[in-house]
Amino acid sequence: MMARNFNKRFLCLALWALLAATQVAQASFGSTPIDGTLKNKSQAITWAGTLARDSSPTGEVPECSATSCDRFNLNIDLPGGVWNNDPGGVEVALRWNILDFGDNLRLYVYKDGALVAKSDGIISSAQSVLIPQAVNGQYTIYVAFDQDSASASIPFEALAEVEYAPKPQPFRQLLPDLVARPQRNVTFERTTSDFFEPPPAPGENCFPSEIAEEGAQNCLRFDQVFANVGEGTMEMRFVVPHDPDSTSRNIFQRIFKSDGGFDERLAAEWEFHPAHQHYHFLGFGISKLWRSDSAGNLLDSLPLRSRRLELRGKHQHTAAVDPIRTGRKVSFCIADTTIDSWLLKGDGPRTYNAPDCLFPAFSDADNDYLIQGITTGWADTYDWYLPDQYIEVTGVPDGYYILETTVDPDNALVEKDETNNCGSVLIRLTNVGTAMQHAEIIRTGPPCR
Repeated sequence: MMARNFNKRFLCLALWALLAATQVAQASFGSTPIDGTLKNKSQAITWAGTLARDSSPTGEVPECSATSCDRFNLNIDLPGGVWNNDPGGVEVALRWNILDFGDNLRLYVYKDGALVAKSDGIISSAQSVLIPQAVNGQYTIYVAFDQDSASASIPFEALAEVEYAPKPQPFRQLLPDLVARPQRNVTFERTTSDFFEPPPAPGENCFPSEIAEEGAQNCLRFDQVFANVGEGTMEMRFVVPHDPDSTSRNIFQRIFKSDGGFDERLAAEWEFHPAHQHYHFLGFGISKLWRSDSAGNLLDSLPLRSRRLELRGKHQHTAAVDPIRTGRKVSFCIADTTIDSWLLKGDGPRTYNAPDCLFPAFSDADNDYLIQGITTGWADTYDWYLPDQYIEVTGVPDGYYILETTVDPDNALVEKDETNNCGSVLIRLTNVGTAMQHAEIIRTGPPCR
């Protein structure tokens, strides 16, 4: 009986503790100022909130004088010597779901009344800063609502944790590693986004530029997410001559080294995109559509063909499997838009912003120089409702298909692993070419061909 009563008492205490922890976690998600203490390199402090356009400005700092802000008091109390052996700092980051294109939040970190770090670029769903070799003490973190956002309110989540830079030894190149994440959306919907150009006309799902450039009629739209999971940053430097008659379109890849230096190599060419009005990496990604069965096995996409292969003196016939549609090699403005390694070690502060496609980082007598890239642990996301995010599918029958996307299809860039540049999903298309046409993602697809 005593053991049974003890078990009941223990169970009640455990349930009470769980309830108390849940209440604390829920309470920490409010909009009132809250606190958290970062005590060791393995810990992650997290919190969340919601910012609204019509909330009153706090006015505590200049960045919150004309818009609403969420405040968090971060106490850093790390043990001595935490930075002795490895360079690093404390990362502060936030992310949000974009409800409407252009939704944006801004991030500011203060200490002792002075601004010590900020991340306030546009066209993203995340911000992140690094406080190098952060000293112990209290830091005040402000998340500010961007009044140019389309939505009236934006929920967010945030974190603070220790991040270390790559170890300097052994001496090596810090290579990036590009990965194509499986598509998150595939649709025949008409987008109303007019950020880059007028949206498709009513009853159509192709942008005017897609119709003019490619003769598109029926656009299967999807997003593409290209992440950098490597040890080093993927950085490209565009050389734009001042001479309007110059045909030079060079892009150089900068590869950083563990000792702080870098190598630079000619990698690709750029183009000026007239619809987007900025500079793109030419041929950064390509998408293909393959016929398949419901299990994701590829089928012959074209009428059966045979070709003679001579293998060890014997003639064999093999069926050719080709994609039923291939999108053109799309050029991109490359930037940090999404944190790919949320709550995982290995992501850096947001470094490359979308305006980098528009304005030179510096100039000399002969050229302008633009810098684009993807920071380690970040991804560049191109949503389905943006121009060029499509494959033309007029005449494609209903059925199952593999939709695959490859980043850097020509292997123009040096990276750690060239075998993981492609991602795919199994999709189903129904009522294609009618007013009821529909596309859905079934699951992640097989390895790419």
